[in-house]
Amino acid sequence: MLGPATIFERIAEEVKAALLAAAIPGIAEQVERAREDASTFDDGDYLDVETDSNSQRIHGEQIDDNELLIDVCINVRATADSANVWETKADEYARQIHPVVMRRNYSAAGLKIARVRLTDQDWQAEAGDNTPGKRTLKYAFRFLTLADDITQQP
Repeated sequence: MLGPATIFERIAEEVKAALLAAAIPGIAEQVERAREDASTFDDGDYLDVETDSNSQRIHGEQIDDNELLIDVCINVRATADSANVWETKADEYARQIHPVVMRRNYSAAGLKIARVRLTDQDWQAEAGDNTPGKRTLKYAFRFLTLADDITQQP
């Protein structure tokens, strides 16, 4: 039987929930978590929310200070007309995704987040019909956990 989720997993799931609730046109219900399957032509545009890495420092006797990186991967295909290159399409999604992640009320889900910041971005094209590409937005979440229980916050 699985126990309670760690704070790290809860944050990633909350980002996914925020993006689903935002119902962004073109990807409204296409938000996944830690997708491992390769994209196919029929997949269309979709988002994938992944945990990247966590930097952890001692904050106090029984408290750790964490900075968790969450990647929001925007997977797109250019349309058949050359006016819509994949980078332009991904940029439109990024413009809509950013305020959703930044303005989410994480405390409503019982999370104590000190700070959320977009810290890095990456663009990666792949060969294929209608030029598939992926733009990754990396968000840093700063928060505390108990040193001996990563499912709890002080």
